[in-house]
Amino acid sequence: MAAMRVCLLEESRERLRALVEGAPLPLVNALRRAAYTDVPVMAIDYVEVFENNTVLYDEIIAHRLGLLPLTSEEALEKYKRPEECAEAELGDPDCYAVLRLEVETGANEERMVYSGDLEPQDPDVRPVYPNMPIVLMAPEQRLRMQAYARLGYGKEHAKWMPVSVAAHRYLPIVEFDVEKMSEECMSCIESAYPWLAERLRSMGRGRLELLEDMNSSALYWCARKKCREGLRLRFDEGRFIVKIESTGALPARRIVVEALRAVARKAENLLAELEGLRRE
Repeated sequence: MAAMRVCLLEESRERLRALVEGAPLPLVNALRRAAYTDVPVMAIDYVEVFENNTVLYDEIIAHRLGLLPLTSEEALEKYKRPEECAEAELGDPDCYAVLRLEVETGANEERMVYSGDLEPQDPDVRPVYPNMPIVLMAPEQRLRMQAYARLGYGKEHAKWMPVSVAAHRYLPIVEFDVEKMSEECMSCIESAYPWLAERLRSMGRGRLELLEDMNSSALYWCARKKCREGLRLRFDEGRFIVKIESTGALPARRIVVEALRAVARKAENLLAELEGLRRE
């Protein structure tokens, strides 16, 4: 088996794309699934409601609070994992971070309550985005709540998923000869990918590995239905483009690292179980 190689194509705090070579499909897919289900992040799990005479029920506001992405990078080192907090009491400082929400409107005041109005006791666990709306308050209304956030996994609930996108696809490759391509073929490509049509014309003929962040469905349709000669689209099943987009709770790179650790732990557990069966 060839050695695995990873080439970083794009990276920011919220987004990462990489070209992966020499890795089997099951491993790449395991990484994708682990990014959704096995990377812990903080999310509000319990809400104590002291006062609420707004238009929304307590349960609706609590649900909205639960879906707010919370900063979690430092929390991974400070708080115990979910499996260690199964029997913990609510408010245990090793398991829970506390955020308070207290807003009141005057006699002639209307006000939107935003995620930034939450006051965290731990500054390392706070809403990622301060401008997410929670509830619109009418005059002379009051909202007082205390929320408890803990680490959790996406397999428990979607609010603990650190990614909005975790995907992989085979690397698309185009082999082409512009002189043999019909006008109908080029028009089809140009309508969906003007940048690609321009590149094909400038090169004339050759082979292109499409490393751009693109949906190749329209290109596949053009190649099959409009480009019977002059252009061939194929997919390299030995190379994958992996894309991770974070909710903001963790940097994209940290999500990949934690997902790989989760896959490694599962493999170790499986090997341990098999070794136990062999001894029996």
